[in-house]
Amino acid sequence: MSIRTTCIPKMVALLVTLFAMHGCVTSAQIDELGKKEAARVGQQMGIVRDADLERYVDAIGRKLAAVSERPTGPWSFQIVDTTEPNAFALPGGYVYVSRGLLALVNSEDELAGVIAHEIGHVTAAHAEKRLRASVATSPLSIASGLAGFATSIVSPSLGRMVASSGQVLTEGLVVAPFGRSQENQADEIGQHLAAKSGYDPAGISTFLHTLDREVTLLAGEERKPSFLDMHPVTSERVARTKERSQAVTRLPGKPIAADQAEVFSKLDGIVVGDDPAQGVFQENVFLHPELDIVVTFPVGWKTVNTAAAVGALSPSKDAVVSVSIAEQDVTLDALVEKLESEQKDLRLERFELRDLPAARARISERDEFAEITLIGYRGDVYSVVGRSAGKTAQQWAATFDATSQSFRALRTSERKSIEEVRLRVRKARSGETTAALAKRTGSGWSAEQIAVANALQADTRLQAGKLMKVGISQAYTSRSD
Repeated sequence: MSIRTTCIPKMVALLVTLFAMHGCVTSAQIDELGKKEAARVGQQMGIVRDADLERYVDAIGRKLAAVSERPTGPWSFQIVDTTEPNAFALPGGYVYVSRGLLALVNSEDELAGVIAHEIGHVTAAHAEKRLRASVATSPLSIASGLAGFATSIVSPSLGRMVASSGQVLTEGLVVAPFGRSQENQADEIGQHLAAKSGYDPAGISTFLHTLDREVTLLAGEERKPSFLDMHPVTSERVARTKERSQAVTRLPGKPIAADQAEVFSKLDGIVVGDDPAQGVFQENVFLHPELDIVVTFPVGWKTVNTAAAVGALSPSKDAVVSVSIAEQDVTLDALVEKLESEQKDLRLERFELRDLPAARARISERDEFAEITLIGYRGDVYSVVGRSAGKTAQQWAATFDATSQSFRALRTSERKSIEEVRLRVRKARSGETTAALAKRTGSGWSAEQIAVANALQADTRLQAGKLMKVGISQAYTSRSD
């Protein structure tokens, strides 16, 4: 959950649905939808703010876009704050790579190959079709039986709070995968763009191999969709990209980073794994060092943390509870007055929660139930929203109440317990293995993890001075310090 959140544009899914029904979508409409979806990416996933790394990714993207079919753009190249290795594009020229993907990059050729592939999806209008397909899995939709009653909620502000609880069910933005023919076309376009820009067109092939190894390494572990889920890889596709790279003429060109050492210097220090700046879970307890809050979620529920909200889904998928910032820079009194003025029959129960001002409303309609608890804390108002559906919907009321009652300030001891893992570049010693490197550097990564991240085999004997990426744990340092 990010420090600052904004309301998600609720018209996006409706517009896509209407356009799809009528079968007539203009380029301008698609670009506008892309703009709205881009805003949603920032809200759901978050954008990495690292000026040097941002400039680097943007420079590669613009270099490639300059030789594409739409050289004047507009284009936007950004880094999404997700640990999964991923890349995707939206209509209107919005291209994204994740920090998880950057951690696996071993050359500018590889990164250029990925970005060029996404540019290919945009110029071939593939993103338009994927945008339509994504409606079914949009964070705006509510999974399971929680369809969103809302007819008894007249207040638009309160309605947004209740609707936002559905975001945690889809774990953020989910984008539909491309078909095989579209992937092959984007590969071809991307490899030609890379070669015209002076990059090795085989970069995408070597990176796909690293991604495939990463997915195999994490087999059996719970994870969110990654690049390979959205861009399915087959041995035939890898063979085709390798074969094509030999037939494509590579033009002279100067890279943005002079060599691997400079590429690695730009990656050094990026967060790998969960970013504590967005909050972390310690079992079912959520700690957010930037917001200075702690919330305990029900034991056994599936927890989800996005840039917009944090929450948990019941094992039976008939209840969800989420926490987010309802409104910023406002008092609870002012917000309650606003809500009650928007909906005349609404009366919020006022109470104190550990000396914090709080208010609660409970809403029932047919077989659905919602409890909205508002808590004033440090100049903002937080909302704890519990929603349930089914004939026993109200059985979860005590669970929702327990979650809201758990809201409190972060203790000093809890803050000190939070760690982060950052990518660090270290020089290998002659004959060292990745296992020995991990032990010497204090890396939390396994020998196989280090090998995959550096495109090596775990039993490789390293040369003296070889630059290696490793994950090093350290005490979390506040971004505001």
